[in-house]
Amino acid sequence: MRKPLLETQIRDLICNLKINQIPYREFVSLASLCSFRIGGISPLIVEPENVEQLNLALQIFEKKSIPFKVLGGGTNLLISDFPDDFVTLRLSGEFKEYQVLDAHRGIFRIGAAASTTPTFRKISLSGYTGTEFLSTIPGWVGGAVIQNAGCYGGEIFDFIEKVEFIKNNVVYTLSKSQVQYGYRTTQFLQSKDSYITFIEMQIPQGNLEEIELSLKEKRERRNASQPQNKKSAGSVFRNPALKDEKGEPLKAWKLIDQVGLRGLQKGDAQISPEHCNFIVNLGHAKAQDVYYLILKIQEEVEKKFGIVLEREVEFFGEISL
Repeated sequence: MRKPLLETQIRDLICNLKINQIPYREFVSLASLCSFRIGGISPLIVEPENVEQLNLALQIFEKKSIPFKVLGGGTNLLISDFPDDFVTLRLSGEFKEYQVLDAHRGIFRIGAAASTTPTFRKISLSGYTGTEFLSTIPGWVGGAVIQNAGCYGGEIFDFIEKVEFIKNNVVYTLSKSQVQYGYRTTQFLQSKDSYITFIEMQIPQGNLEEIELSLKEKRERRNASQPQNKKSAGSVFRNPALKDEKGEPLKAWKLIDQVGLRGLQKGDAQISPEHCNFIVNLGHAKAQDVYYLILKIQEEVEKKFGIVLEREVEFFGEISL
């Protein structure tokens, strides 16, 4: 049951943040911080700018028994209409930057809050090849690491050398071989008690003309496969690990289409007519409108095919009808 934070809790927390010089903002619309453009007002966003501030903030939350959630790039999230029963933690400052540690060997240190699209486009256009696919994946680097994001035959762990994170107020650095990861999953996704701060990647040098063509081709493929100029959180459901009668992998969008839900609308939320594994915000959709459509899709697909679609979009805060 949702229990909004008390004003006394917020004031006490702000006092501690001020003492430790940790940046924060009050009464922020979370809709402005996610690709869906859906979400209510957060009573407080805490925005540490470095590892020391992040560690201090986590210790304060623990000491004061303050519930909190970590908000990254907000590209695969459905944010609650009432996110007032927790504090939002969002990295800023040096976490948004990247450094070239060794230009010759292509060693980069990248902050968890660096935006994937501009970061890997810049790296690619600097003459480093192989990570062009990451320039088509929206969001932040930390989220890409947590999910081992990838497309077009590549994934971010193909290039990761080290992952830095905080767990239990201790800063750890693991080499790639020490991290448990697989297809679209990592230990950080399975156990959400670690907070990624930086990664180190090695990206080889390549031919700039070929890199530019690769960037263009991958961007065109991405644009052709998604609703354009529409607010969404990407694919709503994972494709089932099943095959159709022809032996081809089942696609979630085909199942949704076959139960006749393409274009279905609830409030300003709509199952996209262009790609029905996307739900789009036509203007002023609420989280509960999107949730209604998610449940409707799951219900109809299970009824007709006996398949329970697994949600890919994550919920941020409590969402109900």
